[in-house]
Amino acid sequence: MLNRHNRLLVTFYVLSDAFLGTVAFLTAYLLRFHSGIATLIPITKGVPPLRQYIDLVPFVAVLVPVGFHLQGLYRLRRGRSRVDDFFAVFVGSILAVVFGVVATLYVETYFATASARDRGAFEVSQAAWAIFLVLNVLLTFSTREAVRNAFERRWKAGIGLKRILIAGSGELGRLVADKILEHRELGYQIVGFVDDRAAGDHLGYRGLPLLGTIDDASEITAREGVHHLYVALAPEQHVRMLQLIDSTSRECVDVKVVPDLLQVIALRARLEDLDGVNSTAW
Repeated sequence: MLNRHNRLLVTFYVLSDAFLGTVAFLTAYLLRFHSGIATLIPITKGVPPLRQYIDLVPFVAVLVPVGFHLQGLYRLRRGRSRVDDFFAVFVGSILAVVFGVVATLYVETYFATASARDRGAFEVSQAAWAIFLVLNVLLTFSTREAVRNAFERRWKAGIGLKRILIAGSGELGRLVADKILEHRELGYQIVGFVDDRAAGDHLGYRGLPLLGTIDDASEITAREGVHHLYVALAPEQHVRMLQLIDSTSRECVDVKVVPDLLQVIALRARLEDLDGVNSTAW
C-alpha cells in the first residue's frame, strides 16, 4: 500500500499532468491559429473561437492522466530511467490524443445537434492535436525531471532515504548490496545484514554491519526504521525465510524475496527488478 508520502506525490503528478495538459491544449490553439504556423499550414475551415477549445479543457484534463495511467506513470518506482520516463510520457500523450480524436468524432457524429455540427463545436484541428502532443511531452517530461532532480538532491544530502535491511550475507545478499551501492542516486541506504552466522565472528561486507541473527530481524527493523527487507537466503533456508517473513509482517516493512526460479513459479509472485537482480514483492 502506498504510504502517505507516495499518495501525495501521485496526487501532485495527476493534478500537474491535468494542468499542463490544459496549458498545452490552449497553447496549441494559439500557436495553430494565431502565430506564424498558420502561414505554414493553411487554415481551410476558418479560425474557431477560443471558447470552443476552452469548452474542451475539462475533457483534456481527464484524458492526459488516463493516458499516463495506462503507461504506469503513477506507479512510483525508484530506478525508472529517464529514457523510460520519456517514452512513457510520449506514449501516454499519444494515447490522450487518440482518445481525444475518437471521442470528439463520436460525440459529434452521434450526440451533437445539427447546429453544433454545422459550426464544428467539437472539431479540433489535426495540426492543433499535433502541436498539443509536442507541447504536452515537453512540459510534462520537464516537470518530472525537475521533481526527479529535487529528490536526487535530497537523497544526496541524506534526506528521505529508504532504509534497507538484507537478510543473508552470503553471495546472493552481497550481490543485492553491490547493486544498491552502485546506484546511490536512487535514494536507498543499507543499514546492514541479518544472518544466522552473526552468532559467530562473521563480519559484515563493504563496511556494512552484521546486525544480528534472522531471529533478531523484527527487532532490528523496528529499531533501525527499516522500509524494505530484502530476503537473500539460500534455497535450503526456505523454512527460515518463512519464519522471517512471518516475524516481520507486523512491522509494516516492504518485504522482497530474491528468489530462485522454482520459488517464483510456486509462489506466483510479482517480480520487480533491481538492476538485473530479480526480487519478489510480498
